[in-house]
Amino acid sequence: MTTKEESNKIPKKFRNLKRSFMDNITLRNDHSFNSFPKGLKFHGQEQEEQVILIIRSHWIVYVPQILLAILVLVLPWVLGAIAPVIFKSVIIFLSLLITSLLTGGSILVSAIVKWYYNVDMITDQRVVDLDFPNIMAHTMSETQLEHIEDVTQKQLGLLGSIFDVGTVYVQTAGSNQNIEFTNIPRPRDVQEILSDLLESKESGEI
Repeated sequence: MTTKEESNKIPKKFRNLKRSFMDNITLRNDHSFNSFPKGLKFHGQEQEEQVILIIRSHWIVYVPQILLAILVLVLPWVLGAIAPVIFKSVIIFLSLLITSLLTGGSILVSAIVKWYYNVDMITDQRVVDLDFPNIMAHTMSETQLEHIEDVTQKQLGLLGSIFDVGTVYVQTAGSNQNIEFTNIPRPRDVQEILSDLLESKESGEI
């Protein structure tokens, strides 16, 4: 059931839309699954274009990097426990400590940057996939809703079933590039949202 606060968050042209996804799109929102974000603008956005959903990768994807960063950060203390002579040499210990802080910190920063800037976006006119493989490069793919032919989703094995993580595949017409929303939360909901949007677009409801 949509609360009054959630109803106010939904733009007017969507409030009377009789589609099943509208019943749960505003539920369980977080930083990885954020519907109707307030004040969001992006390059190339049309004047009346409304952002419906912003999606980022599920946090479980970055657990290996976080564990590696923690391991690197505690490594000087582990080595010191194994070889006490390291603690007796201030220069050696400080060198190890500084190296571990820089390395562990860079791993954490890399994970945060990838999570924050790898963004999938659904509007009432298009879908956009923005990828930052590293800090020095990025790629953006997009397609209009009317060019979408099929939307499928696939869960990420056992972890995908437990944490509701998967990939949504957006197949486009002709020579347009197919788009993948990789390792995202609630892939079935995203598939339903896109399918309902396509029907609403074809029927002229939006």
